[in-house]
Amino acid sequence: MAETSVRSATLMAVGLTLAFALMPETAGTGPTSAQSTRQAESLAAWQEIATVLQHPRCLNCHQKDSPLQGDMRRPHIPHVVRGTDGHGVSAMRCGNCHNQMGNNPTSRTPGAPHWALAPASMLWQGLSSGELCRQLKDPARNGNRSPQALIEHMETDPLVGWGWNPGAGLEPVPVARKEFVEHMRAWVAGGTPCPK
Repeated sequence: MAETSVRSATLMAVGLTLAFALMPETAGTGPTSAQSTRQAESLAAWQEIATVLQHPRCLNCHQKDSPLQGDMRRPHIPHVVRGTDGHGVSAMRCGNCHNQMGNNPTSRTPGAPHWALAPASMLWQGLSSGELCRQLKDPARNGNRSPQALIEHMETDPLVGWGWNPGAGLEPVPVARKEFVEHMRAWVAGGTPCPK
């Protein structure tokens, strides 16, 4: 009986020794190492997201009172203003020219469904990457969207999609939409961290 106990104890000791010997080098660093890696990947994904959101295709309509135009972000001609619903005023409604039919190659007028200035809570003009990040993940300032709803919005909204297909003479945003959505997923998976 004593021999069986000694043998069992010896086998257990050998098994534990092997288990420790075969553990990965990162063992013992716990979840902190994995979390910091995920957060670093998430912050890197945010940097790619920011290059899109800070591009003229997005910023031109994320304005306070009047949209801007073109890659140079010049004042909109004719001059239009937000209005109470963000769709312009009186006869100068956004949808009069920018309609759901899409880009008009003859007039070079871009279009998409529900064309309008972004809601006043979503003004991005002059924000740093960190400020934009914090605003984007704040439901009070992002259209009351959860992180998952933000991914869906970026992936499926036709107006957002216009940034990748702005029409002749306009530069699309710099990251392909599918890749952009993957960056959004990585940012969300890492806990939506923001740069300082």
